[in-house]
Amino acid sequence: MKYPILSGDISVYIIILSAFLLIAVNLLIASCYIFVRYKNKYSANLFKAREEARLATENKNLVLSNVSRLIRNRMIRVVGMNELIFRESTDNITKERTSEIRSSVDDILALMQGVQDYSMLERNLFDVVADEFDLSALLIDSVTKTAPLYKANDLVLDLSVDKELPRKIYGDSYKLRRCLVYLLYFACKKNNDGSVKLSATQDKTDGERREISFNLHVTGLDISLSKMDYLLSYDSSVNDMIFQHNDLDLLDIHLAARYLKIMGTELEIANPEKDVFDISFTLKTKVSGSEVIGDIRSSFRKGSLRREDFGMKFKADGVKALFIDEKEASFSYVRELLKDTGVLLDLALTAGEGASKLIKNEYDLIFLNDSMKNDDGVFLIDKIRDGGISMANSHIPCIAVTSDIKFSISESESHKKYDSFLLNPIGPEELEKVFIDLIPSSKIEVISDIGMFPGIRSVEDIRKYSGGYEDLYENAVKIYKRSKAYKE
Repeated sequence: MKYPILSGDISVYIIILSAFLLIAVNLLIASCYIFVRYKNKYSANLFKAREEARLATENKNLVLSNVSRLIRNRMIRVVGMNELIFRESTDNITKERTSEIRSSVDDILALMQGVQDYSMLERNLFDVVADEFDLSALLIDSVTKTAPLYKANDLVLDLSVDKELPRKIYGDSYKLRRCLVYLLYFACKKNNDGSVKLSATQDKTDGERREISFNLHVTGLDISLSKMDYLLSYDSSVNDMIFQHNDLDLLDIHLAARYLKIMGTELEIANPEKDVFDISFTLKTKVSGSEVIGDIRSSFRKGSLRREDFGMKFKADGVKALFIDEKEASFSYVRELLKDTGVLLDLALTAGEGASKLIKNEYDLIFLNDSMKNDDGVFLIDKIRDGGISMANSHIPCIAVTSDIKFSISESESHKKYDSFLLNPIGPEELEKVFIDLIPSSKIEVISDIGMFPGIRSVEDIRKYSGGYEDLYENAVKIYKRSKAYKE
């Protein structure tokens, strides 16, 4: 049998083989085209879906942040009226009820701050902002901020600090403070008749470098170790646990863990026995100066250091202050707080009206709402500082009145032009501190027995009453030396 292809001209064989190869190549090209086309379409759809999900999450977090800020703004009138009722009332029952309202308001404001922090963390708006700060003051502030909650829950909160810890260190003070506050809140909210002890010790020293360990020893904590470990993760299902199951108390430790992650460290959990937890983290830092913390008060027993008398502790007859805000709520509250101080408080409801008053009058202090419509607050502070409105008022201390917790950590040029800020609702102590710190001593007179230390007659008395708090001692001495009671 003869095979034509094999016995005939070899060119015929080549032609047939080439035809098969051409068909195969065309089929391969067509397959690749179809594959690439559908892959691109699939990728485009996937990218579109991811982008839509990202935008939806971003919008959700933006709404959360804005709503919490709006609620904070709406709370101004409630807080103001309640504090004024407390201040003016001589009836113990009324004082007790207004104290309960104040405690509830504090809880709401703490929750709002948590929601704002969460929304900003979700949008990656936080960077590490390193600065020099007083570690002892930060620890005291963190504990005193949470003390009312411990008092309400009848829990003991102790503070134990290594006396040799450096007083001034470098780091992100805002995030460290928020982390400690959230951990203290969490330890209290999830506690069943236990106790909480916050300790700070120095582990390693190498020249200016330090490793400072913070430990929260908690007894009576009603939560499992597995759930605690899960809360420290960054899985999206953690959000479902917190929000869908309506357990916002779990948000505190989750936020603390995320803050520490940004700072380059992690939260560690140990469960040595049932209902007993050690929650700790280590902070690597750099020392500023040689001063140590010393004998900080070793414990906070039941009760709060919050002042119960809301009368201002100074007289400033003739001091003129301008309050620039589109709403009168904050102004009315501040005016009532200052009514016995002799301060002349002027109001401007628009940036234009504020500019007009700055041209006509000289002031000692300016309060400015930083979030006025159309960025009027930003425009006005710029004009004040560059002398575009009035050279006489260009160097006057300016205080931002804000509902935005980001203000305290902002590095924007406009924010740097303020001398300080007050977070709405304005606290009486914070308002008093602004006047004492920023008004020249020749225009202000500190009255009473320096407020938080009654019966002070000498610097030695201040040392006795300050309980080892060096920062309170120094501030008290400064105030005392500016009062009439001081004698050389």
